[in-house]
Amino acid sequence: MKSLVLCSNMQDEEPEIVDWMTMARRIADAGIIIVDSGSKDNTVQIARDMGAIVIENDIIKTEGYGPARNHLMDMAREHFPEAGWMMFLDADERIIPEEWHNLRCVKDYLMDQYDAVGFPRIDWHDRAMTKAENVYQVAPDWQCRMIRLSSKARYARKLHEQLSGMKQIYVDLNLPKINHFHRCAAPGKRAQVGILCAKLHTEDTEFGNTYPKHPSEEKYYNLYKKGGLL
Repeated sequence: MKSLVLCSNMQDEEPEIVDWMTMARRIADAGIIIVDSGSKDNTVQIARDMGAIVIENDIIKTEGYGPARNHLMDMAREHFPEAGWMMFLDADERIIPEEWHNLRCVKDYLMDQYDAVGFPRIDWHDRAMTKAENVYQVAPDWQCRMIRLSSKARYARKLHEQLSGMKQIYVDLNLPKINHFHRCAAPGKRAQVGILCAKLHTEDTEFGNTYPKHPSEEKYYNLYKKGGLL
């Protein structure tokens, strides 16, 4: 058996954290690491009370998503050196209980030639999962989220991070799916994320021209110039 560390970057996720941690404690058999970037609510205390290691660090705001993911990998290796895998799930992402056993099968029995795993992600409009932005069988929105801790893979780009340096990614999966609920977030939360993403895209002089602007990016960047990050 190869144990798993579940990791996440969070800020002000009190509406999500109890449900996320309940899931995390069932699928993360090595441990849970959260890097918090300045929560003003009870995210940090709830996560710690429920068993997570919480590290307070602004790296996602100052350096972006790629470096923040690499920092989480480094923290997983430091705190859980005997673990086999680490996985990223955001606070608004879930794997449903009926598919937890699929994740266990992948982490415990995947052939050694693969050191990273891609999962199909569904972008839901509602918590009841009745309307999706993408049909995962046709447009699965593959997300490379699970990496062997022995891998030399690292993430690049401040925004829309991409993995490189791995031996081989396993993407021949229908299950488990990552269910993404960012469209269900409150307007304030969506603005918080939108402003951060607009800032990071503008600052990404190395890779920023390799991915398109979000339709609302100009609006969010103007909000950033007026009031900074939320």
